[in-house]
Amino acid sequence: MNYLNYDFIASTHLHYLKSYRYKGTDQSLLYNYILSPLAELCLRFVPMNVAPNVLTLMGLACIILPHILYFFVMGDNFAGFIPNWLLWLTALLHMLYMNFDNLDGKQARRTKNSSPLGMILDHNFDSMIILLQGTSMTTAMQFGNTIFSVILYIIPSVPFYIIAHEEYYTHEMNLPIINAAAEGTVSVAVIFAATAYYGCGMWVQKLPWFFNYQINQFVMLMFIISVIITMPAVFLKIKKFTSITSLLKQLRYFFFFNIVILYSIIFSQSNVIQNHVRAYMYTVGFTMSKAVGVVALNHVSNQKLPEYQNSIYIYVVIFLNTISGQILGQSIINEGFLIQFAATASFLIHIHFLYNVARQISEALNIKIFQINSINK
Repeated sequence: MNYLNYDFIASTHLHYLKSYRYKGTDQSLLYNYILSPLAELCLRFVPMNVAPNVLTLMGLACIILPHILYFFVMGDNFAGFIPNWLLWLTALLHMLYMNFDNLDGKQARRTKNSSPLGMILDHNFDSMIILLQGTSMTTAMQFGNTIFSVILYIIPSVPFYIIAHEEYYTHEMNLPIINAAAEGTVSVAVIFAATAYYGCGMWVQKLPWFFNYQINQFVMLMFIISVIITMPAVFLKIKKFTSITSLLKQLRYFFFFNIVILYSIIFSQSNVIQNHVRAYMYTVGFTMSKAVGVVALNHVSNQKLPEYQNSIYIYVVIFLNTISGQILGQSIINEGFLIQFAATASFLIHIHFLYNVARQISEALNIKIFQINSINK
């Protein structure tokens, strides 16, 4: 198995792992007065020998389960009737995920088992959840097998990725009074609950007072506006530590692979997204998750951020193949096959990254990943 091993942290930077300490605050009233006290209450029932990373993994499982159920119930149809039990279950499990997401940090501090690996896994799993829950949410909101399903995923991934850079440059994660981690996450559960209560048809009803937009289109527009409004404050924070030009240079890779995905959908000669929405979302989603993990990894190890990652070559091929279709009338490589290959490759590359990060950090710090290393009451 040695040929699978790759060290993402240079040996000269491993010592930074020992001195790393997470710094962050959450000013959300919802978090401080409801979500955090609830997690503190639940913490009383968590045994001291349960590792924080186990709680993080349990939170991820709460999202994976409905994601799988949606696949078996809906197949690759991202619109249509969804059983009420599945919508209510998704809403409930999403709230459980939130609780586990708050519990893991509290358990880490309680048992003095905080580690840079725990922070990386937490951020990386959260970015995966945007993808996995995004496929369920776009189905609930009836966007169907269209480019809008992919756009609905991309919208929250933009601030998530930029905020990861904020933590990298400022060495802190300070969330404002209204933020995506608290209010935003609860709103996702509300969307599933509202869909269960009012029915999936609510999302395609038109709003005569707003240019006859469908409700789902209006909500997507509000999501975009919220990102536009909140991001300047993040850029101003980062500007204190590096130039905006330098930041934008670091974001080029992220914007490149998102633009290529959208370009390949818009100019597809075979309307390939009609049968492969999931593959498109997996491709861009797992690429983004690894990109977030790379930012977090370089943050805890005090390394420079790479200008791009090797996954860029997948997108270069997709881009050139789309152009070949525009020129020749038919793509050189079958578009359906290519996007399925890209999705599989993106998933495996992400798994490879997680495996090696966990291996290298656990070896460097001599810690166990899913076991308590020492209990301090």
